[in-house]
Parts: sequence; structure tokens; C-alpha cells
Amino acid sequence: MSKSLLFFICMLMVSLSCLAQNQESFVGFGKLPVYTPDSLLQQLKHAGDIKEKMLAAQPLIAFHATHGTTDSVIFYAQQMVDALNNSTVKSGDKHLYQSALFQTLAKAYSEQGLQDEALRYYLEGIRLAEILGNTAAINENKLGIANVYFARNEYNKAIEAYNDLLKTTQDEQLIHTAYERLSVIYLEKNDLIRAKQYAEKALLFFRQQHQLKNELQTKLTLGIIAELDQHTEEAFSIYNEVIKNAQAQQFFDIYINAGQRLGDLLIKKKEYENAKGLLSMVYANAMQWNDLKAQLKVLNSLRTLHASTGDYKNAYALMTQYMGVSREVLNRQNKKEINELEIKYQTVQKEKEILNKENELQQQKTIKYGLLIGFLVILLPVIGLLYLYYQKLQAQSKLNTAMDEMNQQKITALLKDKELALLKASVSGQEKERKRIAEELHDSIGGNLAAIKLRLSSQHNVNGLKELMLQVDETYHQVRDLSHDLIPQKFTNTGFTELISGYLRQFDIPGNAKISFQAYPREEIDLIGTTLKVEIYKIIQELITNSQKHSLASKVEIQLTKMDGLVKLLFEDNGRGFSVETTKHGIGFQNIRERLKLFDGVLSIDSFPSKGTVIDIEIPLKPEWHEA
Repeated sequence: MSKSLLFFICMLMVSLSCLAQNQESFVGFGKLPVYTPDSLLQQLKHAGDIKEKMLAAQPLIAFHATHGTTDSVIFYAQQMVDALNNSTVKSGDKHLYQSALFQTLAKAYSEQGLQDEALRYYLEGIRLAEILGNTAAINENKLGIANVYFARNEYNKAIEAYNDLLKTTQDEQLIHTAYERLSVIYLEKNDLIRAKQYAEKALLFFRQQHQLKNELQTKLTLGIIAELDQHTEEAFSIYNEVIKNAQAQQFFDIYINAGQRLGDLLIKKKEYENAKGLLSMVYANAMQWNDLKAQLKVLNSLRTLHASTGDYKNAYALMTQYMGVSREVLNRQNKKEINELEIKYQTVQKEKEILNKENELQQQKTIKYGLLIGFLVILLPVIGLLYLYYQKLQAQSKLNTAMDEMNQQKITALLKDKELALLKASVSGQEKERKRIAEELHDSIGGNLAAIKLRLSSQHNVNGLKELMLQVDETYHQVRDLSHDLIPQKFTNTGFTELISGYLRQFDIPGNAKISFQAYPREEIDLIGTTLKVEIYKIIQELITNSQKHSLASKVEIQLTKMDGLVKLLFEDNGRGFSVETTKHGIGFQNIRERLKLFDGVLSIDSFPSKGTVIDIEIPLKPEWHEA
């Protein structure tokens, strides 16, 4: 059994103890996930043709959608898609069934955080809905696309999509669902007034329609608004209400989100034991449901909790666990893509078989037009060859243009690399020369003057020596001050962690990403050698610059830790990310790797499109890299 698993079992035991001592602070559950009712499975098993199977699958899929078990939703919906592909149902009925199933799959993938897959199914759903002339289905898929933009943190696109939907639909359900989503977007944009206005409109409608799950989700949003608006007790009350009702109705996805928010609130109130108990239980349930997105949120909260109590070792262990879950999310994304490609391939094969049969029938009907077909057979290849020749000329022209641009870019990159290398060499030489001069002034000249002063001070009976001593003393202090001026004062006169905090505060302006910085233990980090401090400071500057330019993140977290003979720097943002395998690293990352080579440091990057970026840096500490 691994250490991390033992750790979380112990935390779960603590949580049960805390619940027994303080039953009214919060509620939780420790049940296993609900199982599929046997009656629904039997209906699907005994269904006959495709229409009966579709009717039997509807309540089964709806059951799992209501309880947030998205894996089961995808499993049964995909089974029906495969059954449709293998059936001989009429195209009109097939499109109708596919439209409903694609919308179901899109919602499930979106809830799992697989937004690319969700967007693909929503777009396909709109195409089918337009063929069927189903305006309601078109609007439902438009709402789904807006939700995907929201999940990708593309808030301006999402707001535009929701407003477009509000202009074209009269469906009260869609309108108030859009209001609920807009409230969350404006909450993310920190516009609490608009967020509250939209949330209250949505809550009134959901309450009137007795839509309990939507009502609880909207109440959770209002609780977050109250928390951010410094109404802590109101938020505490709302979170407790949502947790209790979500548990009673078995809305486990809402329960997990509300529990995580309440845990964070308990941390702010410094009720660390209650927070530890609740978050441990929420994490256990997130693991039971294999909800990786929820696991990431709770692990981050637990990491903050242990850091706040000074338990840096467990904080770092949780950080490692967090990165492992993040990698699992990426692996799951890749597996889903492979499965979808297999299904797509099977569908294409079926369509090819149908097409071949249609071609055979068409050939039989057109034999009597042999002369005409013969003429077309001769004419069409000629036209095809001419078209291919034209395409070849066009492609060659585009290729030449692309090659010219590529060569120009290579020349520009080489010039920039050369300039950067010269600048590095110049700066390195200046720093070495400044250090050499400082040591020479301090150790040689300063030492000599101090010795002269000492010898002269013993000659009390010689006239005029007092004035000479004053001159020598003044010269000694001048040399000493000069040597100190040649050392970077901001890294010696100011605490290193405070220096970083001051630099990060420059970016604390409206519209910029919210940056949080934690360092522990601060006292030991401040004792790192000046040379290493300078490089770490420059690396943080480089990472912040990259994030500001490229990531479009709304949140950035920086953690600097000294532990087990290592300095560890963790940089994390929730921006648009990138593919580590296919994206070429720019000059910024190259600069960082070059700086780390001087200290035997290691850089690892964990990122994926629309999933944010995690950068982990480890530098081994050597005795010569500590302050004297």
C-alpha cells in the first residue's frame, strides 16, 4: 500500500471523528455510488428492434444523467449509436435518434471536462437538427456550444453565444439556463452585481418549476457570490443547505462541489480540523466516482490547508498527487480520442458498404445509356487531369511562398539567437568582472589599509600621525563602500521572498490574471545564495512574461519550497495550455533551461490545450549556494 493511500485513509478516519464531535458544522456522506436499477437493465436487454431499444435506453440514460454518473451515460448512449449504425432504420428516423444521442453524449463529455469531444457532438447535432428542421434541437445545441466556450474559459465567446441564444429562443427553460450560466461567467469575471442578478432570475424560475438540481446548482453560485462579497456566514449557511439537499437527492456532483467550497471557507475561518475532515470525505467520494476534475479541486484545497498549518511535507506530497491526477486527465483525454476514432472508422466502413451497393444498382439502371456514359468516361478523366494540373500549379505556388516565409523566419530566429547569446555573454562577463573587482577591493586593498591603520595606531609619540590615521581610515571606508556597491543590493538588503512578492504585486491590476505566491519556509529560502536568488528571480520573471503573453489565464499560482536539499518551484496557470509533444518551445523556455544548467536544475512541463499549464522546477542545493 502506497504512502499517499495510507495518508488519505488516515485523513478519512479523522474526518469521521470530527463529524461525530461537531455534527452541525457540515454534512457529508460515505456511501458507495448508486447502482443501475435492475428493472431498467432488463427492459434494455429484452428490447427487440432498434425502436424498442431506443425507448428502453431513454430512462436508463436519464437515470445516470440525473445522478451525475457520466461514464454510464456515455457507455449506454454509445451503445445506442453503434446499434443505429448497424441497423437498417430509415434515414429520417435515424437522424432523429442520432440528434438526441449526440446531444446526450455532448453533455456527458462536457461534464467530464472533455470539451473538444463535446463541441464535436454539438456541431454534429446542429447539422442533424437543421436537416430535420427542429428549431428546439438547434437551440439546445447552441446552448451546449456556449457551455463549451464557458468551460474553456473563453468567456467573451460564451457571453456572445448566450446572448445570441436569448435573442432567438422563446423557450423559458433555455432562457433561464442561459441566465444561470451567465451568472457563473460574471462570477468568474468578478462582476458580482451582474452575477447575482442573473442567478436570482434563474433561481426563481427553477424553484417555480420544481427543478431541484438546477435550483441547488444556482444556490451554490449565490453562495460563492456571498463568500466573495465577504458575507461569510451567509455563504456558510448556503453551502450547508446545498450539501444536505444534494446528499438527500443523490446529486453527488453538486455535493462534491459544495463540499469543496465549504472546505475552503472553513480554511479561511481557520477551522482547520473541520476543514480537513470535510475535504478528506469529499476527496474520498470524488475517488469513488472517479471524478478527476473534482479530485484536482479538492487536492488543491488540501494542499492550501496543510501549507496554512505549516505542514509543508504533506503539502508537497499533495502537490505531487495533484500532478499525478492531472496527468491521468490527459491520459483519459487521449484514450477517449482513440475510442472515438475507432467508432468513426467503423461508421465510415459501413457508409462505404452502403455506397458500393447503391453504385451497383445505379450501374444496372444506366446500362442502356452506354454511349452517353462512354462519352462521359472519356471526357471526365480529361477534365480531372486538367483540374489536377491546375491544383498542382496552385500547390507549387503556395509551397514556394511558404518556403520563402519559413526561410525568412529561420534567418530572423538565428539573428535573435545570436543577439541573445552575445547579450548573455556580455552580462555574464560584467557580473564576473564586478565580483572580481569587489573581492579585490575588499580583500586586498581594504586589508592592506586596515593593516596600515593598525600599525599607525601604535605610534602614539610621532607628531602628525593622527591626521594621517584619519585619512587612512576614510580611505578604508571608501573602498569598503565601493566593494559593497558592486554587489546587487536588492538581493542582500531585502528578504528574497518579499522581493518576489513586490515584483508580483505590479501585476495586481484589473483585467490581469490573479497571481498568488506562497513560499515555505520563508526564513530558509531567504538564506539561499545571492547567485541562485538572482537566477530564480529571473526565471519567475520569464514565466510571468510567458503567461501574460500567451496563456490568457485568469489565475496563476506560484509555490517556492525548500525541502530535502532541494529548492522546488511550482508554477501553475489555468490558461489555454498547449500540446507538449507538438509545440516547439520558444526562447523563454530555452533561457530557463540554460539558467538551470548552471545549477544542475531540472524543468518539467505538464500541459494540454484548454487544460492550463503546470511547470515544475527542482534545483539541488549545494553548500556554496547558501549565504555566508
